Amino acid sequence: MVPLLHREQMDDAVQAIRTARRILLACHVNPDGDALGSMIGLGLGLRQLGKETTWVSADGVPEILHFLPSSAEVVKSAPDDDAYDLAIVVDAGELARVGTARAAVDAVPVLIDIDHHVTAGAFGTIRVLDATAAATAEIIYDVLRALGVEITTQIAECLLCGLLTDTGSFRFMNVTPRTMTIAAEMIAIGASPNTIAESVFDNKAFEAQKLLGRALDSLQRSADGRVVWAHVTKADFERFAATDEATEGIVGAVRAVRGADVAALLREMPNGSIRVSLRGRPPTDVSAIAAHF
Repeated sequence: MVPLLHREQMDDAVQAIRTARRILLACHVNPDGDALGSMIGLGLGLRQLGKETTWVSADGVPEILHFLPSSAEVVKSAPDDDAYDLAIVVDAGELARVGTARAAVDAVPVLIDIDHHVTAGAFGTIRVLDATAAATAEIIYDVLRALGVEITTQIAECLLCGLLTDTGSFRFMNVTPRTMTIAAEMIAIGASPNTIAESVFDNKAFEAQKLLGRALDSLQRSADGRVVWAHVTKADFERFAATDEATEGIVGAVRAVRGADVAALLREMPNGSIRVSLRGRPPTDVSAIAAHF
């Protein structure tokens, strides 16, 4: 078992969870494997403690993540008449990124922010933040351990999904020996890295692959080659009958250009707004760029 890592305010978070009866969990819009894996894994653990929980993802669950245990229980909005003692937002970066779940979260008296994105947008009554963690799932592991929750096969699968996806299959610079040790423990418990990789990385819809081709066809770079970017327009989405979830992974393909330090994918939404995904190579801190804008 991996030694427990106590982070600042984690004891406060554990105490708040123990005293709460009804808990609202939320993650960021356009959720990835770490956002949903962390939220569902935490939710399953809280149920062991007898807590009533609601799991909210404003954009639902992408098809490639339907394999996650109990993913069908994730809702797009919290019931209007529900009153919660505690809200926990995972992996969001800033509160605005929970999208339409914002109103429900704001109505809860105590809010915990659990994240490995440490930016100027930090929020909440209690903050359990760690920029050195490879994924929010790594922090959730410690919170569950501090709560005395048994890491079941279902929880292990959720946490391993978060670790595997947010590290690019353990290829990114955020990977540490502790990341690998936690992943090994999840595998020993029964989580399958093959199942996760097959579902997330090798299970693309036809329209998603067409959209990838369209994005790469738009590829541009700065004069020195250090910044590369691509875009997908509203017309592209309509042409291939694709939704925003079909863009998952495209920014990683943009980042693969040799010599690029920063990669960006710009997506035009149906309402005309623009969503931007950024990826960078050390020492470039793209989270600082995102926070600035």
